[in-house]
Amino acid sequence: MTSSKTHIYLNLLSVAFFWGTSWAISKIGLRDLSPVHLAVLRFMVASAIFLFMVKTFHKDYTIEKEDRKWLWILGFLGVTLYFFIQYFGLNMTTTVNASILIATSPIFTVLLASMIFHQEKTSPLDILGTIIAFLGIFFVFTAGRGMSISRSTILGDLLLLSNSLIWALFTVLGKNLVDKYDPFVVMAYINIYAAITVLPIVFTPSFISSVKSASYTTWAAIIYLAVFCSVYSYYMWYKGIKIIGASKTAVFNYINPMIAVIIGILLLKEEWNIYTLIGGILVFIGVYMVTSSKS
Repeated sequence: MTSSKTHIYLNLLSVAFFWGTSWAISKIGLRDLSPVHLAVLRFMVASAIFLFMVKTFHKDYTIEKEDRKWLWILGFLGVTLYFFIQYFGLNMTTTVNASILIATSPIFTVLLASMIFHQEKTSPLDILGTIIAFLGIFFVFTAGRGMSISRSTILGDLLLLSNSLIWALFTVLGKNLVDKYDPFVVMAYINIYAAITVLPIVFTPSFISSVKSASYTTWAAIIYLAVFCSVYSYYMWYKGIKIIGASKTAVFNYINPMIAVIIGILLLKEEWNIYTLIGGILVFIGVYMVTSSKS
């Protein structure tokens, strides 16, 4: 394994850590804010940071006019639409269903990257590793009991399934841009354009009232989410796509919920069982198989 690949794998592990902690940090922010207002504030702070860094370190960088259209599309897909659908979907289904359905994203990514857009070749080891990691997530969150789909959850389930497809599209469609441009600049403009699309919400009385009433703790949560979970993690995500490809990058999504589970067990004293242990082992075996594949 080359040093550049080793470095990007470590970076993606750190992304998995930050995204894994985002659930707990978001709960802090949701004490004072609605899910939509928390998401918008995260977008605005992250885009402000991106804008400052682009204007400071990449002020002479140019992106062709035709490619700017794709930046708008990706900003809408991977930031605005992704988070809004996720927040609404989470409130309409069970935690178990949500965790399983969100975990289908790497599977969609493999299918899109290899079979639909033909961006990269996928080996049998890649496919097997992706399936094993998914089974690991399934064991962790269902404890061997399976999913419970009913009329009361079906709309939320469909929203979260579509959300996984949206993230897979965001991952795959961005590859052409990061192959052509600096991944940081690409991600900066994606977030800036996404923030522009939610500006109408910023000027509503309820949003302004929420901002004024937010505590210092809530603002600390917003800054954490913006800096580590958006600016750093989104950049490293697209850098990973540029260096190792969409399929290998996507499989790190399986580690995010495992980080959340580990934090819950260690810090929040949440329960765990043999399925948690077996599932966790399967996740890491699956991720290792994909990242060690020669494809």
